[in-house]
Amino acid sequence: MRYFIYNRKSQEAEDRQVMSLDSQLAENRQLVTGVPDIDIVDTYTEAFSAKAPGRPLFNAMLDRIEAGEADGIIAWHPDRLARNSMDGGRIIYLLDQGKLRDLRFCTYTFENTSQGKFMLNIIFGYSKYYVDSLSENVKRGQRTKIKNGWQPNLAPIGYRNCKQTGTIVPDPEHFDAVRRMFDLLLTGQNSVQRIHRILRDEWGYRTPVHKTRGGKPLSRAHLYRLFANPFYAGQFKWRDELHAGNHKPMITLAEHERAKRLIARTGQPRTQRLDFAYGGLLTCGACGLQVTAERKRKPSGRRYTYYHCTRVHRPTRCKQPSIEEKQLDRQAVAFIDRASLPKSIAEWFVGQLRSAPEAIHADRDAKIAAHEKTIADLTRQRSNLIDLRTRELVSDDEFDAKRRELDLALATARQNAAKAERERVTFEPLIILQILRSRAADWFEAAEPALKRQLLKILSSNPTLKDKRALFEARKPFVTLDAIVACLNLRGDGDDVRTPRGADQASSSMLGVTMDDEISQHWRDRLTALALDPTVIELAAEARMLIERIEPEALLPGDAFPACLPRSGTEHHRATPDHAP
Repeated sequence: MRYFIYNRKSQEAEDRQVMSLDSQLAENRQLVTGVPDIDIVDTYTEAFSAKAPGRPLFNAMLDRIEAGEADGIIAWHPDRLARNSMDGGRIIYLLDQGKLRDLRFCTYTFENTSQGKFMLNIIFGYSKYYVDSLSENVKRGQRTKIKNGWQPNLAPIGYRNCKQTGTIVPDPEHFDAVRRMFDLLLTGQNSVQRIHRILRDEWGYRTPVHKTRGGKPLSRAHLYRLFANPFYAGQFKWRDELHAGNHKPMITLAEHERAKRLIARTGQPRTQRLDFAYGGLLTCGACGLQVTAERKRKPSGRRYTYYHCTRVHRPTRCKQPSIEEKQLDRQAVAFIDRASLPKSIAEWFVGQLRSAPEAIHADRDAKIAAHEKTIADLTRQRSNLIDLRTRELVSDDEFDAKRRELDLALATARQNAAKAERERVTFEPLIILQILRSRAADWFEAAEPALKRQLLKILSSNPTLKDKRALFEARKPFVTLDAIVACLNLRGDGDDVRTPRGADQASSSMLGVTMDDEISQHWRDRLTALALDPTVIELAAEARMLIERIEPEALLPGDAFPACLPRSGTEHHRATPDHAP
C-alpha cells in the first residue's frame, strides 16, 4: 500500500519546537521499517498551525490522495493531521469514500471501521477542544495581566520581561541608552534621521540579543515606533485600547506628548548639499515667506553668499532686496553681543541666585495637596463605579469603559503627585542660560554654519529680514531675565533701546541703591518662578547639550556661578564683533 508521511509543528518561527519535525520524521520512519507492504510515495514536512484550515502542504497531500497517488497517511498522532473541524471532516469523508484506506500513527492505533472512524472523530474533536481551551486560557491570563497593569507581550527595548515575577522591569544594559535617545529628540534640535545616525555611527548602539535576533543596529522605522510608544510614559496599548501600566516610566506623559508632536512634524527642511548659516532661519518681514540663500561666483572668481525672499509660486514678486552673508554676520554678532550682561549686572544676578532659596516649600506642598485631592476624588469615583456594577446599575461595557478612563486618569494623577513630591527648585537652568549668553559671542565668530544657526535658534525667536536688516527678537526667558535684572531688552542691529517698565528704579536698586525686603523678595520670587517654568527648563536642556559639544568645561561641577560672568571682565558690551575676549 502506498503512503504519505506527514510531519507538522505548530510554530513557524525557526527557534520554536526546533526538534519536533526531526523527531517526528525519525519515529514515523521507524514505524514502517521492516514492513514489506508499505511503499513511501512522498514525505511532507510543514511548520503551520492546524488551528484553522488552509495549510498548503496538507491540502496538496489530500488532493494527491483524491487523485489516487496514495492510499494512506503516516503521522505521529491524529492531532498532527487536524485540529479543526473542516480538516478532520475531510479526512473522515475520504475514508468514507474509500479514497483514503488507512492511517498509521506512532501513538495511536486506527482501524478503518465504523468504530475506528468514530473514535478518530472523537480524537479530532478533542484536539479542537484543546486548541480552543488553550486560546481561552491564554486570553484569560492576558486579561489578568492587563488588569494588574502589566503588558502581556514582549517588553520593548529598554525593558525586559522578568520570568520569576511575571512583570516587566528596566533593562540595566539598555534603559539609560533609550532615555538618552529621548533626550536627543526632546531638545527639538534633532530629527529622527539624525538621531538614527548618532546611534549607528557615534554610539555604535546594538539591540538586545535574544536567541535568534538582536545584536544589530536599530532601524529607523523601529526608532519611530519607539518614540511613539506610550509604554515609556507608564502606559501600554492592547487591542487599540490604552491601559495604565505598573512598570517604571522612562519619561513623563508631557514628554511623551512632546515626542509625538516632534516625530509628526511636517515640513522638515530637506537635506542640502550646501550648509548655509542662516538657511531656514529667517522669514521675509514683508511677505512672510522663507528667506533662502544662494552662492554666486563673480567673473573675478570671488565667491559670495547672499540671502533673499524665496518669491517662489507667488502671483506678485517680493520687492525686498537681498543681503550678503557678511552683513548678516555683523548684525547677528551685534545681537549676540547685546545678549551678554554687563559685569555689574551679572554680579548682581549671581548674588541673587546665591541668596535665593533652593525650594519654595509652601508652593510644593500646595501642589502635592491638590494632586492628593485629585487622587482621592478619582479613587472615590472608582469605588462608586464598582458599587454601581455590583448593584447591576451599569452594564459590563459601560463599567469597562469608565473603569479604563478612571484608571488612566488615576495613573496620570499619581505620576503628577510623585513628580511634585520630587520637585525641588533649582536655579541650574538659569545658570546654564547665563553661561550660554556669556560665551555665545566668542563661540559664534568661530562656529560652523550649523552651530551658528543653533545658537541663534536658542537665543532668538522668529527672526525676520526686512530692508537688509535682520530683526532678532530674544526668546521669552531672556526677555524675562532682562526685566528681572532691569537690563536693556535684547534686540536686533538697531539704534533704538527699549527699557522695561520700572527699569530705572530697579536698575538703581541693583547697582547699589538700598532695596527694601519686600522688593528683594519680589525679585527672588520672579527668579524662582522662572526657574520652574517648563519652557525655561526645556530651553536650558538644549543649551546644555550645545555647551557640552562646544566647551564642556564651561559647565563647572559644583559651584558653576563664576562661569556666568562675562569673560571680558568689562563693564560694557563689546563695541565691534572683532573685539577680542
